Amino acid sequence: MWLYRVLLALASPFIARRIWRFHKRYAHYRVQETLGHWGAVQADLWLHCASVGEVLAAKPLIARWLEVNPGKQLLISTVTPTGEEQVQKWFADRVQHRYLPLDHKVCVQRALADLICPQLAIIETELWPNLLQTAKAKGMIIQIINARLSERSAKRYETFGCFSKPLMALPDRFLAHAEADAKRFQSLGAKDVSVVGNIKFDITAPDDSEAPIWREAFAPNDEFVWIAASTHEGEDAQFLEAHKALRKQIPQAKLILVPRHPERFDAVYELSQQQGFHTVRRSADQLDTWAQAEVLLGDSMGEMMRYFAISDVAFVAGSMIERGGHNPIEPAILSKPVIVGAHTFNFADITESLVHDQGAIRVQNVSELVTELLRLQDKAVRKTMGDNALANAKANQGALERVLLSLSSV
Repeated sequence: MWLYRVLLALASPFIARRIWRFHKRYAHYRVQETLGHWGAVQADLWLHCASVGEVLAAKPLIARWLEVNPGKQLLISTVTPTGEEQVQKWFADRVQHRYLPLDHKVCVQRALADLICPQLAIIETELWPNLLQTAKAKGMIIQIINARLSERSAKRYETFGCFSKPLMALPDRFLAHAEADAKRFQSLGAKDVSVVGNIKFDITAPDDSEAPIWREAFAPNDEFVWIAASTHEGEDAQFLEAHKALRKQIPQAKLILVPRHPERFDAVYELSQQQGFHTVRRSADQLDTWAQAEVLLGDSMGEMMRYFAISDVAFVAGSMIERGGHNPIEPAILSKPVIVGAHTFNFADITESLVHDQGAIRVQNVSELVTELLRLQDKAVRKTMGDNALANAKANQGALERVLLSLSSV
C-alpha cells in the first residue's frame, strides 16, 4: 500500500483541481461529502456508479432492484456531479445519494463511520483500496458488477503484483462480463469470480416521443444522418474530415458530434466552425435552427440514446485512437448499424461478437470510414445490418436477473 499512498499524494493537486472545477461549475456539487462528511446513513444496499455512463448502465438494475425490494433503502454514490444529475433525474425521491469520498483513509473512514449498510456493489471495475479496506473492516459484503478487465489493464496490474493481488482479494465476488475477463481477475488474485454477462445488454429501446421531433427538426427532408458518439481529443478532427469528404458525395449529409467529456464541448464546437461547418449546439440553439445545420454538437448529458435514435448510422468513438473504444450496445439495441475504429480493447468481446454477426463493421482510417458511410446510405443495407445488431444484443441479454440474484443472496 505504500506505493498507492505515494501515487495518491502525487495526484492530490490534480484531484484538488478537479474538485474545484466541479464546485465552480455545478451549484449542487457537495464538496463536504467528497471530503467524507456524510453524516448518518442507513441503507440495505450501497451501489457505486462513478459517473454518467455507469449510472445509465445501472439504470435498469436500479429500477428492477427497487421494484423487487419496495421496503428497502438504496444508497447510490457517484464521483461526478453529472452522474448525480442522472440519479436525481431518474430516481430522485426513491434513493439516497452521496458523493464518493476521496480515497484518503481519513476521508473514507469519516464517511463510513456512521454508515449502516450490509453490502457495497460497484459498477464496473473501480477499485479504490482505502474504500474497499474500510468497507471490509465494517463487515460489508463487496461485489463488483459488470466487471471487465482488458488484456492491457491486466498486464499493468501484473506489473505491480505486490499491490494488485491484495487489492483483487478484497471484493467478495466479481460478476464478470465474459470468460476472458474472469480468467484475468482470477490470475490477479480474485477469490470468487462468476461470468454473468453485461447488464448493459438488458436495456430496451425507450418510448421516446421527442426523438421523432428531433429527427424532423434536424433532417426535415430525411437527410442521411450519422453520429460520432463519445469522442475523445484527437478524434473530432478525423470525424469532421470524414464528414467533409462524405458531403462531397452526399451534399445534404449531417453529422451529430458528441464529445465524451463536457469540458471539451466548447473546443469541439470551435473546431467544427473552423472547419467551415454550420454548427448548432443542443444546449444553446432552438430546434427551428437545426434544419440549416451541417453538424449538431451534442453538448448535453444523458441524451445519448436520443442522439442514436435520430441517426441512421452510429460510429462508437474512442476507437480511432488508442483509447480502447466505448460500448456499442445502445445503438445495437436501437437497430442501428455500428461502425468502430481499430482500437476496441476496452470492449473487445462485445465488439468482436457484433462484428462477427455483421451488426458492426471495423474501419482503420478516415478513408475507410467514408467508404462505409457511403455504402450505408442504402436503406436496405442499413436495415440488414441494424437487424443483425439488434439480434446480437438480444442474444446476450439476461445478466440483469443474474446480478439481482447475486445481490439478494447476501
